[in-house]
Amino acid sequence: MSQEFIERFRAALKIRTDYSSEGDNTEASLTRFQEFLAGTYPAFHKNAERWVLSPYSLVYRWPGAANGTTAANGATAASEKAGATNEKAGAAPVLIMGHYDVVPAERAKWSTDPFGAEIKDGYIYGRGAIDMKNIVMAIMESAENLCMQGFRPGRDIWIVLGGDEERTGAKGAKETAKWFSDKGIRFSFVLDEGTPVAKDQIKGVDKPLALIGIEEKGYLSLDLTVEQKPGHASQPPEQQAAVILGRAMQRLAGKPFPWRLTPAVKAFFKQLSPHAPGINGFVMKHARLLGPLFFRAAATNPAIRAQFRTTLAMTQLEGSAAENVLPSSVKAVINLRLLPPWTTETTIERVREIIADNRVKVTVHGTGSNPVEAEPGHAAQEGPGWKEIKTALGKTFPGVPALSFLMMATTDSRHYKDLTRSIFRFGPVLLTPEELSRIHGHDERISPENLEHCLEFYTALMEQL
Repeated sequence: MSQEFIERFRAALKIRTDYSSEGDNTEASLTRFQEFLAGTYPAFHKNAERWVLSPYSLVYRWPGAANGTTAANGATAASEKAGATNEKAGAAPVLIMGHYDVVPAERAKWSTDPFGAEIKDGYIYGRGAIDMKNIVMAIMESAENLCMQGFRPGRDIWIVLGGDEERTGAKGAKETAKWFSDKGIRFSFVLDEGTPVAKDQIKGVDKPLALIGIEEKGYLSLDLTVEQKPGHASQPPEQQAAVILGRAMQRLAGKPFPWRLTPAVKAFFKQLSPHAPGINGFVMKHARLLGPLFFRAAATNPAIRAQFRTTLAMTQLEGSAAENVLPSSVKAVINLRLLPPWTTETTIERVREIIADNRVKVTVHGTGSNPVEAEPGHAAQEGPGWKEIKTALGKTFPGVPALSFLMMATTDSRHYKDLTRSIFRFGPVLLTPEELSRIHGHDERISPENLEHCLEFYTALMEQL
C-alpha cells in the first residue's frame, strides 16, 4: 500500500462530517467531503457518471462494457481486461455502498484530536477510521487504480455514498433508493458495511472468521410515558407516576421475547461447528435438534444471546427537572432490535400486552424499521454475490472461512430491500474485541494493515464484476 493512499485517507479523516460539529455547518462539511472525492480521484471521475442528489447522497455509475462505449462524461471503449465478450456482459448491475458521515467524538476522552488523523503507535487515529471512511476511501482508491490501469467492468457498478447513515439514512439512502426505484433500476446484489473478520471474539475458536451479514435485525425505540398532576414534592400522591412506570418496565424485563433460530443464525452455528473444539462443535452443529438445551448453553454470552431473540434495552429515563418538584410526567425510552418475524407493529402490540396498563402510554420514538430477512439459499452461501465476495475474501484473507451471519445493528442497505434479492453486510477488517469496542467509542483507530485489507478486498471484488 502506498504512502500516498495513507495520506489521502488521513485527509478524509480531517474533514469533519459528524452531525454535531462545534459550530460547523454539517451540510457544508458533507458537501466538502463530496468535492474532496471529486478532486482526489480524477481518473475514476473521468470514467464514471456522477450525481449529487443532496449533501446526504452521492451516486456514481461506472458503466460496464456491455452497456455502450461512452459514459456521460466521456469514458472510452472497454479494455482487454473486461471487453464486450466478458461473461458478465448483460448481467444485472451491482451496488457497492458506504457512508461518509461519522458519529460525534468526546474530545476530552480521546488521547488524540478525533479529527487530527494522527499516526501513533502504528495506528491512524480518527473518528471514522473504522466506521467507515476506511471503506469509503478504499472503494474510491480501488476504482481509481483500476481506471488508471485501463480496466472497465463487464457490467455496471453503482457506488452510493451516504451522509446520514448514523441518523437513520432518511435523507440519504432512503431518498436514493427511491431515485433508483423511479428509474426502474434493480441490482444483482448489494454490498454495504457490516460485520468484520472476527479475531478472538468467539470463545474457544482461535482462528479468524469472516462474518458475512445476510440478514439484518429491525430497529424500534418506544417512549413509555405516565402522566400525573405536578406539584410540590412534600405532598406526593398515593400512586406516583414513577412507580407505575417502574412496574411496567419490570413486567417487560420479566417476559423477554421468545427464542428463535433464523436461517442465518442456524447456518452460522453449523458453519462454525468445524472450527469449535469438542462438544461445543457438536452442540453448534445440532442447534435445532437440541432446541432449549442449545439456547440455554449458548445464551450465557450476551453477544450470542442477541442472535436468538428480539432484544429490549432500557436506555433513557426522564422525570422532574428539580429534585423537589413532582414531574408532570415520567418517561422511559426502550430500544428494541427486532428478530424476524417480529415487525414494528407486532412488537408494539406485544409491549402493550405485557404492560397491560392503560396509564402507560406507548408511542414510537423516532423512526423504526422492520427486519430484512435473508433470501432463500443465502444461508447456504448460494445465490448472486456469494461467489464474488468469497473470491475477494480469499485473496485478502487467505484461509479465513466465510460464515453466514445475522447483522444486529442497522445499515443503509435496508432501504434497498425492494431493489435486490441479495444484500451483504461486511467490513474487510480484522478486529479483536478491543478494536471492535472503539467503533463509536474513544480513540477509534485503524492499522495500515487493515487499511490495506480494505483496498485489496474492493480491488479484488471489482475485478470480477
